[in-house]
Amino acid sequence: MNAVLSRRGRIGLFAGTALAGAAVFLLLPPLRQPESYLQFIDDRTIWGIPNGLNVLSNAPFAIAGVMGLRFLGKKRAPNAAGGFVEESERLPFAVFFLGAFLTCFGSGYYHWAPDDATLAWDRLPMTLAFMGLLAAVAGERIGARAGLWLLWPLVIAGAATVWWWRRTGNLWPYAGAQYFSIVLIGLLLVLFPPRYTRGKDLLWVTGCYLLAKAAEALDRPIFTLTGFVSGHTL
Repeated sequence: MNAVLSRRGRIGLFAGTALAGAAVFLLLPPLRQPESYLQFIDDRTIWGIPNGLNVLSNAPFAIAGVMGLRFLGKKRAPNAAGGFVEESERLPFAVFFLGAFLTCFGSGYYHWAPDDATLAWDRLPMTLAFMGLLAAVAGERIGARAGLWLLWPLVIAGAATVWWWRRTGNLWPYAGAQYFSIVLIGLLLVLFPPRYTRGKDLLWVTGCYLLAKAAEALDRPIFTLTGFVSGHTL
């Protein structure tokens, strides 16, 4: 692909795919959230916490967020392990790890008392993480300026999808922010060469994420099978 298209052509293909995808998710017939979405099989109270394991299982988000932010806070030479070629590349990753950290509290709040109002606080920090990661990968693959230029519009657009869902009940824009951002990250990996090593780790991350979504969908069967942990907790 890189040999066939010029850099400008690849940027145009990425931008065109992103805009076309956004238009599709906006124009699709409304997608309503099923009532069963707020119902989880494991509602046991643990240490006085309702839906205990579903609440407590959000703690790793805070741990990962703190670890990431601490990593970003340490200055390293560009040629050292963990060093950035341009210091501005830290910002999109900081947004990503901040989103992961806040997801612990937003998702914990939601699972403590599941309803649409608390669910919005679960989804908002997740859009922060998705959009931050997309901007970070764009910054590495296309250029640091591109990542910074995209960052805040993406963050605003991600938050707007949650607002739109709450206002209209239509889930498609939020689904696009969550799932189509993963497609766009994959497209960046295909179209542009890496600036750093271990870029393929993102493929492992994507695989783990898909497994997590499958476990979430199998919330009840997994709890029935294990007797002590639900699919959503996993």
